[in-house]
Amino acid sequence: MYRYGQYCPVARAAEILADRWTVLIVRELLADIDRFNELERGLPHMSRSLLVERLRRLERTGVLERRVLQDRHTQYRLTPAGRELQQLIDVLGGWGARWAFGNPRPNELDPIVLLWWMRRRVALDSIPRRPRKKEFPREQFLRAVEREDKAEILAQLVDRAVFGLPQKEIPARTGWTDVEIADTIRKLTSAKRVRVVAPDAPILYPAAAFDQLLKKIGERVERFHKENPLQPGIGREELRSALARRLRPEIFRAALEELVAQKKLDVQGELAKRAGAQVSLLPEEVKAKEQIEAAFASASLAVPSIKEVLAKLSIEPRRSEKLLLLLLREKALVRIAPELIFHRDALAGLKPKLAGYKAEKGERISVPAFKDLTGITRKYAIPLLEYLDRERVTRRQGDERIIL
Repeated sequence: MYRYGQYCPVARAAEILADRWTVLIVRELLADIDRFNELERGLPHMSRSLLVERLRRLERTGVLERRVLQDRHTQYRLTPAGRELQQLIDVLGGWGARWAFGNPRPNELDPIVLLWWMRRRVALDSIPRRPRKKEFPREQFLRAVEREDKAEILAQLVDRAVFGLPQKEIPARTGWTDVEIADTIRKLTSAKRVRVVAPDAPILYPAAAFDQLLKKIGERVERFHKENPLQPGIGREELRSALARRLRPEIFRAALEELVAQKKLDVQGELAKRAGAQVSLLPEEVKAKEQIEAAFASASLAVPSIKEVLAKLSIEPRRSEKLLLLLLREKALVRIAPELIFHRDALAGLKPKLAGYKAEKGERISVPAFKDLTGITRKYAIPLLEYLDRERVTRRQGDERIIL
């Protein structure tokens, strides 16, 4: 950045803005082009390295700010100081149109740039599409535009955006300033016509549609519990796909958070369930569950196969498999290999045995020594040692284990 060495506001502004490409970068940012690749498309003759350098300089001088969004993309947004440059760009454009704008030069006839500019400036809501049943009549929208009713215009734009309207798209669709947009959103949220979700990258969604989504989630979770009494809850992705294939994850997440706040839903990891819901078992299922746990507990470390245990139950295989999964989720049983399940008490007893062995014979233990210590065959010894390695109770070194 060239410094003029003059104590003058024009000189200071020129130090920031008068370098080649800088004003054009500001022009793109004022058009709400906020991603690096999109900026590059609008400035095709500028190198990527120079674009990076100019963006960093504008950030250092307080003209723009850089944010990393939830999708890990970087967003460039003008600060209030940067937004004030709109007047400068308007004046420069007006002056250029009057005094410097003649026929295009050969190197300015770039169809790619022309199409990109057309794409970013098209008002998408003016393009006809098949209206939906519950949509406002187009006449109402046009009348709102005619009387410049910003709240009604934005409410109808949000209603027509089937999957939510990202706030960053509003300037291109309306031509409003950031202050006008913020004020209009505030009015609509106060009137409970619009919900704003995902604060990092705000999306506007019709309040009525959001309330309907909350109702659908509650009904779907309730139906899942009735159809699957042995399951603790429904997977989040399964729930989202059951509601709408193209429902935005941000809106779905906001709806779950709202239901949790209302104490109507519990979300634990990837599972969602009705608040306070517990797995309810029939008397024969309670008995079968106890039999499964007892079979593995009594076997200690020489456990039977899963098929052997389930075959002895009086209930059908489908229910017995769900009971087994329930015991695994409750961590009463632990699966250490696809076909090997142990009771948690049997596994817990290994640590004191290994600690006693270490105190008496040293930290190294071989597979034969482990077999003798536990009284099991190689069929069980190898998977158990691998499990202990994963749990950091032991560490493999050659053909032996080091007891940690």
